[in-house]
Amino acid sequence: MSQKKPTWKDVKQVLMEMGAPQLRGILQDLYGFSVENKAFFHSRFLSDHGGNEYLEPYKASIRDAFSLDPWQDICLSAGRKAISEFKKANGNLPDTLSLMLYYVKCGNDCTLKFGDIDASFYDSLGSMFSRIVKTLIKQEDETLVSEFLPQLEAEFKRVECMAWGYGDWLRESLDDLKKAYPTAGLSNSH
Repeated sequence: MSQKKPTWKDVKQVLMEMGAPQLRGILQDLYGFSVENKAFFHSRFLSDHGGNEYLEPYKASIRDAFSLDPWQDICLSAGRKAISEFKKANGNLPDTLSLMLYYVKCGNDCTLKFGDIDASFYDSLGSMFSRIVKTLIKQEDETLVSEFLPQLEAEFKRVECMAWGYGDWLRESLDDLKKAYPTAGLSNSH
């Protein structure tokens, strides 16, 4: 007869029996266990303490994903994973959008340095750019749009002539955002 695997419910039952000092001790152990755990704790608990140092571990993972070292492979999934991990740890929308835009920016830096890459590379960047735009439109927050649109436009202008239809994709996404927010004080130039 096989035993059932433990679940969160089983762990929760044990935790419910512990006092605050024991729980703090467990959290301290988890904090020290890995760099990822430290980043999670900083994102979750220190993001309201001024500055945005709590974003740096996630930015470092994104930068590493687009390694500008020609001897290392680009790992798009690692960059996307960093964004996903931050979103789970903190969920702050402007910070999540900033990391998403940072992903696009790092990818653009990579292609501008090394030249044309491949369709899947540009698909990843274009879909991230589109996700930013769709999220901004969905939020119905003109202030948030005003904060991000100049940065989105700047990234578009850096790569508007790239291959694989990448520049066209970014232009279409920006046009969608401008149509949704025609009075956001946005420029109409491409």
